[in-house]
Amino acid sequence: MSQTIDELLAACAGRMPQLQTQRLMLYAGANLPSPRAMAAYNPALSAYPAMGPAYTKEQPETELVSELEQFTRQAALRLFKAAWAEVRLPSCTLANLAVFHAFCQPGDRVLAPAAEHGGHLSQRRGGTPALAGLLVEDLPFDRATCQLDTERAVELVERIKPRLVVLGRSIMVKSDQIAPVVQAARAVGAKTLFDASHVLGLIAGGVYPNPFDAGVDLITSSTYKTLPGRPQGLVLGRDPQDAEALSTLLDRRMLANYDAGRLPSLAVTLDEALADGGDYARRIVGNSAALHRALLAAGLPVITAQGDEVHTHQLLLPLAADVDPRAAMLALQANGILIGTCVDPARAGRHALRLGTQFITRQGLQAQQMLDVAGLLAEVLRIAPDGRLQVHARQDAEAIQSRIQHLIKNEY
Repeated sequence: MSQTIDELLAACAGRMPQLQTQRLMLYAGANLPSPRAMAAYNPALSAYPAMGPAYTKEQPETELVSELEQFTRQAALRLFKAAWAEVRLPSCTLANLAVFHAFCQPGDRVLAPAAEHGGHLSQRRGGTPALAGLLVEDLPFDRATCQLDTERAVELVERIKPRLVVLGRSIMVKSDQIAPVVQAARAVGAKTLFDASHVLGLIAGGVYPNPFDAGVDLITSSTYKTLPGRPQGLVLGRDPQDAEALSTLLDRRMLANYDAGRLPSLAVTLDEALADGGDYARRIVGNSAALHRALLAAGLPVITAQGDEVHTHQLLLPLAADVDPRAAMLALQANGILIGTCVDPARAGRHALRLGTQFITRQGLQAQQMLDVAGLLAEVLRIAPDGRLQVHARQDAEAIQSRIQHLIKNEY
């Protein structure tokens, strides 16, 4: 559909109010930054480059950028118990690529999550590691528990002796047992990288295990999922020598320029997370547990990690075998419900709806309102003959959308 620039700008201006008041945002990879964080973006800092390390940059009048880099790094160190932090990269995909180039050589072997288990394109075989010439093998996965198969992963590390082991996935319904894998990697001289993009805010809030406590060398992450910031990338580490290796790569080969105008917003997000003391993360997990119970009570199937309560912002609902996942997503969208799809980690070749509670928690919804959320989902989903879900084609989408607006109108 052809639109003028003014029409496009008007649509952009109305986007945030629409998401906040007219849509049920259950997409697991989105969040709602605070008004202060949104307002902190500073185009004046983006006007020209700020190349090089803090306080020794090549351009004039970059002292403020250096101060912001230092403040943001210190906030990240405190929040995530890291020894060093890199805050200049624009996404986790590029953060992972930087790590691959800084700590590996073309032809090195890497272990990483497979796509069919929730491995992200920036981690997995055939994805971003190929840009660095790395040879990726899949980490073992236990479909019954929806977790890393720790015992088999240790055996694989010991057998192939990789240069790097990449942990963390885009589908994480509970935490993995990673400490034995980290120990095995260290014993064969491999580094370990944990991609915390989906659970970074939960780590900050103390409701998901901090990978550094298990001995992980590096953490990469985006900043806009369970951490409610604007899109950016982070690299965190435990060894100062690793910081030097990464910064040398970035300053000499990768970051001729970056958008320094993003730094104030990230600084605000990290500072707010420090002040929050973990309350937001606890409410996310509480809402996930409440929504889990409400979905089951409504008769909807939920893919559950065996033997445990919900530990993250994510809930997975299995789709019937004959359902096109994109068609299901668009049908839900037509009803004002925004949910993404993913591979079903419990069943090969199947797909699932991947719900996230972080956005609605940010809006102010509480555990008792998860009954209403489950009720809305029950209106648009139905059980297929194979016991999984199909999207029910409703003729009264306006009625569903009206209920959504009533649910969230008095919140965030």
